[in-house]
Amino acid sequence: MNTNPLTRAVLAFTMMQPLWVGANETLPIADVHVHYSHDSVEMTPPERVIELMRDAKLKFALVSSSDDRGTQLLSALAPDIIVPGLRPYRRRGEIGSWFTNPDALAYVERLLATNRYASIGEFHLSGSTADLDIPRRIVELAVEHNLILHAHSDEVAVERLLAQHPDIKVIWAHSGFDDPEAISDMLSKHDRLWADLAFRSDVGSGGRLSADWISLFETHPDRMMLGTDTYTPERMYFLPEHAEASRTWLASLPDDLAEKVAWKNAYDLIMPVWQKNRVKPLAGKSPDNAADMSACIESQQNGGTVVNQSPLIVVRPLVPMQVSEPFSATISVCGERLSNVSLDMDATMPAHGHGMNYKPEISVIEQSDSLMQVKVDGLVLHMPGEWQWTVELKNGDERMRAEQSFELR
Repeated sequence: MNTNPLTRAVLAFTMMQPLWVGANETLPIADVHVHYSHDSVEMTPPERVIELMRDAKLKFALVSSSDDRGTQLLSALAPDIIVPGLRPYRRRGEIGSWFTNPDALAYVERLLATNRYASIGEFHLSGSTADLDIPRRIVELAVEHNLILHAHSDEVAVERLLAQHPDIKVIWAHSGFDDPEAISDMLSKHDRLWADLAFRSDVGSGGRLSADWISLFETHPDRMMLGTDTYTPERMYFLPEHAEASRTWLASLPDDLAEKVAWKNAYDLIMPVWQKNRVKPLAGKSPDNAADMSACIESQQNGGTVVNQSPLIVVRPLVPMQVSEPFSATISVCGERLSNVSLDMDATMPAHGHGMNYKPEISVIEQSDSLMQVKVDGLVLHMPGEWQWTVELKNGDERMRAEQSFELR
């Protein structure tokens, strides 16, 4: 082929480009395998973890931790991207003993009575241990509380868990570290099984998918999903890198299939469960409390933004927000011991270091021990960009602050 020097230079430059050129850099990622355990909490502030997740452009993350405190910290800080899972480990050392330890089961039951989750796990089980009394009780609790199981297990344990109840659904952590053919066989056998690819360096090695992995995704387009597995504190900082590496090899797939693996499969499985569970009354709540909770649910369904999970706080503008146009909003708070609570609210632009130019007026519409509703007048967002709702609840010397980002175009 006879080409001029400029054409040859362009061709040479193109051939030298790395494999990630052409990958969809804006493709959202759902990460279904994140841990923020006690040692990670000590080393990395929750604000930094959320920053890493946003840098990774995560649509959401399924987070479970040993102990549960890390999960709750993240959930309170960023309810828009954190989906809580309940891990049955109080500390890291219980991986191999939790399924015979009554205290671990009591821990799970206590947290299910006080918090809301989308899953139980990630937990470790192998072989016939899945049929022991405590794992069987975990299956019962999952069905009772509308929860997905997240199992780090071999094929035998996964099949035994699935056999215990016809409604149980399982995310197979790490896809069992099996090869693509074995994973495909398991997914073909069990329509209530999904598989994550956490800590699988064999997927997309070199930036491209091998034929056997492509075949797996094409055979089961709705059943595979992504995960990082931040099982040690330092792996928290791997979240953006893992997301970008995933986008690179996802470019080997057709766009619609890449989107399914990247986030849609996880979203379609997990989000209906979480949307239902996040608003249901917790155990032991009175019928009045359940009725009050519906006020927050209705506000959310009518365009409100969830700013916090527990208590549930929903901010709902009463008209579409426009730059420099005054508007009003309602804030609904559903929880416990709210009768003596006062509320303050602001909107700020963190990137610019300032808030609104006007102080809004807050008036109480309704207040009881389990529901607080206020109206906020005089809200003015004076420029487009990334804003943040800030809601602060006060009860004597106690303070609770919740923040939630939104964009004004």
